[in-house]
Amino acid sequence: MQTDKEEIIWEGSQSQILNISTFFLMGIIAIIILVLSLMFFPLALVLAVIPLAYIFIKWLIVKNHKYKVTTERIFYTTGIFSKKTEAMELYRVRDVDMYEPFWQRLFKLGNIRLTSSDETTENFLLKAVPNPSKLMDDIRKHVEIRRDVKRVRGVEFLDDGETVGNL
Repeated sequence: MQTDKEEIIWEGSQSQILNISTFFLMGIIAIIILVLSLMFFPLALVLAVIPLAYIFIKWLIVKNHKYKVTTERIFYTTGIFSKKTEAMELYRVRDVDMYEPFWQRLFKLGNIRLTSSDETTENFLLKAVPNPSKLMDDIRKHVEIRRDVKRVRGVEFLDDGETVGNL
């Protein structure tokens, strides 16, 4: 299954579920400010903009965390005005773990943590992604394919100096 063209396996961003507590709390604060300003001081209505602006900023930050998993690499782009993109070669991935916090599981979301041999990106976290078990399996499958193509194998050193694995 070796192809010469890099293909996208999955592309998406973090879920806004990460902001659910912020949205709820700031929404309540905005409603309280609205009610109090209508009852006592109508000019204080302007203060309701503050929690709503905070909600918008938090939404925008999460919306601009983009992931792209291809058959060769994983890209992670962040930033609103200035963008930063990190890339990790799949053949460098040593371990793939998935964990699904309770609140994320309710929405069929989860986190995937990749441990790599890349010194600049030793740990890579894909947060609050949909259908994490399928994505984890796809990543693992393509990691093995890339390792075969690159003819790379991992080697682990034991405490007594022995090596496990093959080159």
